[in-house]
Parts: sequence; C-alpha cells; structure tokens
Amino acid sequence: MTSFTLDTNCIYAVAKGEADALFVRALAEAHATGAARVAIVAISASENQPGGSLLTGFAQFQSNMASLGLGHLEELKPLAVWDVTFWDWCLWGNEAMSALERRIHAVLFPQVEYELAGYCQRHGVRPDWPLPRGWRNAKCDVLALWSHIHHGQEVFVTSDGNFHAPTKKPALLALGAGEICRPIEAVSFI
Repeated sequence: MTSFTLDTNCIYAVAKGEADALFVRALAEAHATGAARVAIVAISASENQPGGSLLTGFAQFQSNMASLGLGHLEELKPLAVWDVTFWDWCLWGNEAMSALERRIHAVLFPQVEYELAGYCQRHGVRPDWPLPRGWRNAKCDVLALWSHIHHGQEVFVTSDGNFHAPTKKPALLALGAGEICRPIEAVSFI
C-alpha cells in the first residue's frame, strides 16, 4: 500500500474548490477504503490561512480538516520551531533531524536565510509575531517535506512549482523524498 503526504496546497485546493480538489479527494477516499495511507502535514496549521490569518490553536486546524472531509487522514508532526509550530503537535529534534531540515532548506530556498535573525536583518524587519511572511512560508514548506521524509512517506503531493523545479526536484529526491507528484499524477499510484 502506497503512502502519500498532502501538502498545504492540496488542502487549499479542496477549500477553494480548485481543479486539484478532485484528485485530493480521490486520495482521501483511498485512505478511507484502505487502498492507500494518506497523511496531511501538521505544519499546514502554521501556514497563513486563506485570507492571510493565522490559526491560534491546532484544534482549529483539525476542525477545518474535518469540515473539508479530510479529518480522517493521518497528521504528520513537524520538527519543532519556536513561534512557528504548535507545541502539542511537533517533535523535539536532534542533530540529525535539524541537519535534514537545513539540507531541504538549502535546496528549496537558497536565497532565504535559514535563521530568522539573518532574514530580519537583511530585510529590515523585526522578528515579532507574527513572523515575517516570507520567512514563515519558506519554513513551513521546508517542514512539510521534512515531515514527509522523516515519517517515511513515499509520495509527496504538491502543486507548488518550487518542489517540481528541474534544478530542485532531483536534489529533494536524493534527500529521501521518494516521489514528488502533482495531485493529478499521484492518483496513478493508487
């Protein structure tokens, strides 16, 4: 049985009724029937929500997933990051876990500082909460793929072109991503 990880863009596709929603729902149904193991990344709760707001608790995210018909999917905990992750839904890391995160960041966002302080200094912004949107978005994307790899999932499902870029995808696969597919491609693995 193939295991899939749905990133935040898959959730947004369902919430907004986009074309990819059909394929995301097919994956969720495969999970419900036991034809596949499908998970969502818990870091999605830390992403800027449609409309730009941030959630104040992980229970809100779970409620949102249930209302979208995705509440039955597994939730993959990310590596803990101060002021980004929800403390009851993350993993305390070690050196190896942090090293993987740094390698993913270097591939996906070589132009974005890994450390918040460096980002804030370069962009002339304060490290106040909510954290700067650009840095936060990069961190959440990195932690989405980190969660996928760390939890041993096979197919990372995303419509985000950054993961599919010819200069990046091979390096991400070499880090252990398995497969990286768009939702329409992922259903062929069921």
